[in-house]
Amino acid sequence: MTPLARAFDALKSATAQIACVAKVDPEEAGAAASDYLHLFGLMALAFMWARSAALALPKLREGADPDGFYKAKLGTARFFMERLLPQTAGLHAAIMAGGRSMMEFNDAAL
Repeated sequence: MTPLARAFDALKSATAQIACVAKVDPEEAGAAASDYLHLFGLMALAFMWARSAALALPKLREGADPDGFYKAKLGTARFFMERLLPQTAGLHAAIMAGGRSMMEFNDAAL
């Protein structure tokens, strides 16, 4: 499975989890909001880098890259997929853990 497919599965799973638990406890959606937005943002950027790479590959095969523009696109896409996109696993884990530990804090303790 590709990193993009793994991240998309994590996004789908997190979306389903939030939708399911928020019906019972609306605070769960709030507890997951920041991590979910970060997960969604990484997934959106991954999609855009995958599209950029898909457009750059044929240009490189044609030899139409005198200034290295398309090679740089591929390198940046690879960097994103290998170094940044894996953050989705941790965000997914945090979302799946739920909001109980966050909601247990006493307001006075903050």
